[in-house]
Amino acid sequence: MIKMFLLSFAALLWLGGCEKVLDKKNLTAVNPSDVWTSPAIATAYLNNIYATLMPGNTYGSGNGTDEGVAYQRQANGWLGGTATNDSYDGFGQYNNIRTINIFLDNIGNATFAEEDKARLKGQALFWRAWAYYSIVKNYGGMPLILEAQKPTTDLTALQVPRSKTSECVTQILKDLDDAISGLPNAWTGENVGRIDRGAAMAFKGRVLLFFASPLFNGLGGVASWQKAYDANKEAMDFLVAQGKGLYSSYNKIWDDELNKEVVMVRRYNYPQATYFQGGLMPLNWSKDDVGYDRPSLELVDAFPMKDGSSWASQTRLYDTLFRNRDDRFYANIYYNGSPNQYLAGMKASNTYLWTYFNHIDDYKGATGITGQHNQVTTDPLWSNSSFYRIKAIDKTIAAGTVYNAAVDWPEIRYAEVLMNYGEAANETGKTSEALNVLYQIRQRAGILPGAGNYGITAASQADIRSAYQNERFVEFCFENKRWDDLRRWKMFGYLRALRQRHGLAIELKSGETDVQPLDNINTVWTKFKSTVVETENSDIVIPDKFYFYGLPKARMDRNTLLKQNNNWDGDFDPLQ
Repeated sequence: MIKMFLLSFAALLWLGGCEKVLDKKNLTAVNPSDVWTSPAIATAYLNNIYATLMPGNTYGSGNGTDEGVAYQRQANGWLGGTATNDSYDGFGQYNNIRTINIFLDNIGNATFAEEDKARLKGQALFWRAWAYYSIVKNYGGMPLILEAQKPTTDLTALQVPRSKTSECVTQILKDLDDAISGLPNAWTGENVGRIDRGAAMAFKGRVLLFFASPLFNGLGGVASWQKAYDANKEAMDFLVAQGKGLYSSYNKIWDDELNKEVVMVRRYNYPQATYFQGGLMPLNWSKDDVGYDRPSLELVDAFPMKDGSSWASQTRLYDTLFRNRDDRFYANIYYNGSPNQYLAGMKASNTYLWTYFNHIDDYKGATGITGQHNQVTTDPLWSNSSFYRIKAIDKTIAAGTVYNAAVDWPEIRYAEVLMNYGEAANETGKTSEALNVLYQIRQRAGILPGAGNYGITAASQADIRSAYQNERFVEFCFENKRWDDLRRWKMFGYLRALRQRHGLAIELKSGETDVQPLDNINTVWTKFKSTVVETENSDIVIPDKFYFYGLPKARMDRNTLLKQNNNWDGDFDPLQ
């Protein structure tokens, strides 16, 4: 398993430089030429690329979208319209691209077996495509550098102009096709977690879906909806043949490692490879950070009812919002008094998490709701929405071990490949295929079949498109997909129409007494009243110019050949 990239890299470098114990030489050094004589050392070089580029468990992605709420009404420059072209700098990917290019420049001349070279080259090509995708989807076309530039004192010789977006996407797809041809169907043993053919095929489907969508509108056919459909269907069929599919229990996807839904994954284990989760957990059982990925009421409302109908399909009381929702609601959303002790600290304290106030003085305080918070769960920095994230939280960690989270992160799940295929099917007029995907997703979510449509009433292409937008919001919440979805669908108008993100203020009714730590919310819900509250310090006014990021001034000063995007008063068109 690939869980210790940096440590294994250092260890292999040490082994590669050591011939005899008493040799008086630098035992931690490896001659660069030695990398291309040993598949083990070349693999160690590649492991460093994995360590840098393989995504881990998301942390705070919801704060910048409608998935979560602003912590204590803190300003968000993007949603608030105050971001500048210096607010985001993705050019650091060029450091990774150079590292990958050095590998690709040399792997062809390696002296070991051709099969080993093909597999290593396939992984490197995948990561170059990954790195370019991460910047091109945000800026549009960027300088295409496909060989490592030689060191020079003449910095102008290193300056490269931007390529068209269509040229960049064509290269990304070529790298992925070349990677797919050299990668194995699957890895075994200690190599489980490396990029295999299915992961590369799935990522190709993601790339094509993104650039086929309204934001880039297919780039003149480079990424048409038909190509997105074909790539995602091919990936889906391949993965099914490899035993992949929807895992039967949605709430176990992040607990049961390497289950059938996992397509691309970052592996973790304790104590060698862990990470911090403190800011995602209630402060009673955490430390050192707070306020990330606290679900918004917009997200809570998006979860269907058990019968598949929408929350908004009839007038309902927020006092009982927890009743009869689909399985994903309970796997993602912690609400006031939820009977789910998902944290080790909650079990040790023999309590549930209670988010209500005994008394509220101000629903619109400068940092959020002010008043007397209940003392069953003291939580001095409570959630502004009254909800907490559950997804992918390590259930074994407590306040003293918040740095030891070791839950694997499936960056690509089979569900994503399936829904990418279904969305493309809808856009190419294959209505029955598109609906069948939604039925599969909802069936796994525990929604009742009803008349066989699992509550899906959409029939037209436009309505099915909306159904996919809502289903992705729910299915992939807090998986760092929402922002890119809102961008590619060009839904900033929807964000502006929200005016603000919302939460609930839950208050003990006059004359009622505090609950007991393990009271049944189904019985004690009558003690509370729920009021919808706004959670911003200003309205959402995100402008359409933010669909594409501006190039930072410092980067343009260093490379005078770079042209600014036309939405940032430049003359580069990211749509070509």
